[in-house]
Amino acid sequence: MSVLSGISKADFKTASDGLLELSEEKLRNIMRSEPITDTYHVEQTPFARGKFASVRKIRHLVSGVEYAAKFIRKRRRAADTTREIQHEVAVLALCSDSTRVVRLHEVYETRTEVAIVLELCAGGELQRLLDEEERLTEGATRRALRHVLEGLAHLHARRVAHLDLKPQNLLLTAGGEELVICDFGISRAIQPAAHVREILGTRDYVAPEILSYEPLSLAADIWSVGVLAYVLLSGYSPFAGDTKQETYLNIAQCQLSFPKDLFWGVSQRAMQFIKETLVVDPMGRLTVEECLEHPWLKDDADIPRVIVGVGFDADSEVGSEADDDGTDNGDDETVNGDGKGVNGVNGVNGVNGVNGHNGVSKCNGTTNGTHEDKEPDPRGSPTPREEEERAAAVKHARDDSPSPPFPDAPSTPKVYLQVSRKSHPSPPSVLALCKKFQPDYEKPAKLCHARGELCGCPAPCLRLRTAQDRAVLC
Repeated sequence: MSVLSGISKADFKTASDGLLELSEEKLRNIMRSEPITDTYHVEQTPFARGKFASVRKIRHLVSGVEYAAKFIRKRRRAADTTREIQHEVAVLALCSDSTRVVRLHEVYETRTEVAIVLELCAGGELQRLLDEEERLTEGATRRALRHVLEGLAHLHARRVAHLDLKPQNLLLTAGGEELVICDFGISRAIQPAAHVREILGTRDYVAPEILSYEPLSLAADIWSVGVLAYVLLSGYSPFAGDTKQETYLNIAQCQLSFPKDLFWGVSQRAMQFIKETLVVDPMGRLTVEECLEHPWLKDDADIPRVIVGVGFDADSEVGSEADDDGTDNGDDETVNGDGKGVNGVNGVNGVNGVNGHNGVSKCNGTTNGTHEDKEPDPRGSPTPREEEERAAAVKHARDDSPSPPFPDAPSTPKVYLQVSRKSHPSPPSVLALCKKFQPDYEKPAKLCHARGELCGCPAPCLRLRTAQDRAVLC
């Protein structure tokens, strides 16, 4: 009999901070107190490790079935995080009937840690596929996003926001046919009347309203879906900058472009889907249901049976995805520099080149949001400088060690993918950045010099702290 039998939706309660809670009786039915080694053989070497957790393969002593066990320490930085761990267990229990969410099997608890026993996805992280193959075909991307959105629909129907969707938290089955969502450590239950504010997420995927310390919403996941679509199609992050602050500024201003050498042959529908999910105003984004009904994802053409990758050198595979109008996307598509100014109407996001940049898409940032395309033909010979930058970018991406499938430290977001281009908008002052990203109850960082340098930092630095120091974006 499953340890989750007898649990109904009525058994879950939502606390004011967005954490799900189960009654003591229901928790006792789920969480076992005997040693896990009485039931399973536990491999000594973790196959993944986070700051406060490790994941080990375990094998049932009787049946021989293998599982993944996530061992989480109860105390982090001298703070008791039992409630957060119980929240993760509660979310997994709430979604136990979904085939797109990693299955919870059972839970073991000791005085110092909790072991969450989950189904073993032998295909590993989707990030592993990106590390090996650099990007996915457009058909494989549609298949992967369908599975993500199906799992997300299940979560959102229960008013739960994942808040950390990224390739590291998407797991593949052994053959790569199916994809499931994992790691609900920073997920939150979103109630219409409640306003939960926290700085949570991974740097490249976090929604702009979270950086602005606005209330959490289900729409934050849709922003992450848009970033994910961009990453899967191109192998690059759309907003990553030279510094963390530049990345946050790119996100806040939706600095988005579609360089020809990265999106050669990608359909206009795919880029339109990304544009409709990467909208700064949460109310203007697609819902999860609208995403699933989008013409790009509804199209069944060229969807493979398994989720596969393709390298940058395999132009024939990627180039087979023709644009919907029968032409190639010869001009870089830019949300903030479109000919009619999608986000640049009357120069709102185009004044003084704030969202116009001189990087890959050559936007001039004029008041009407128009742009001049001076990009050389990607099929032509690149300049020596372009070759050096491209080689350095690929080497950097391959040298990065893969993250664990269960990263457990939302306070230390990381850039997992190399930046797709370097935007150089007019730099705001450090004080302006502080005001933009500082929580409303904490004063902006003090400046040590009139020029705007931050005291004691070897490089420009900006910290956002909650009262419990639960999350830091720095």
